Amino acid sequence: MKRQILQYRQVIVLASVVVSLMIPLPPASAQCPPDLQPCNGACIDEKALCLLEPVPGGPSFIPPSGIGLAAFYYYVNNGVWQWAFRMGVAIAVLNGTVGGFQIVLSNGDQGKMDAGKTRFISSAIGLAVLLLSATILQFLNPVGFQAI
Repeated sequence: MKRQILQYRQVIVLASVVVSLMIPLPPASAQCPPDLQPCNGACIDEKALCLLEPVPGGPSFIPPSGIGLAAFYYYVNNGVWQWAFRMGVAIAVLNGTVGGFQIVLSNGDQGKMDAGKTRFISSAIGLAVLLLSATILQFLNPVGFQAI
């Protein structure tokens, strides 16, 4: 019994060491002139807002012209929107694939086949709405899609 507890402790210590090695280090601070500040390895205007956790593929800072609600629009339009769109497309395609597998693997069971068809059709409709969402939103609120 003691030996098992000792083995569990060793596994926990080893796992914590491995996890701590996987944590990425922050980017090296850039040497910036006095009127600029370091932000995610780059030098930006001292009045700009540096984002601590930028969205992948999005901006790492908000320019000084984006203050208040304009900063929200800038962040959403230049990072969050694209990320959410990609995730929605991936989920819709995955859901459609699962529906296709349900149809193929139904073995003639009408209930399973109908469930697969419903899932596939629902994901196709969802994907179509998602692809048209940018057009719909731009039609409803064009101010939200303007560059700052």
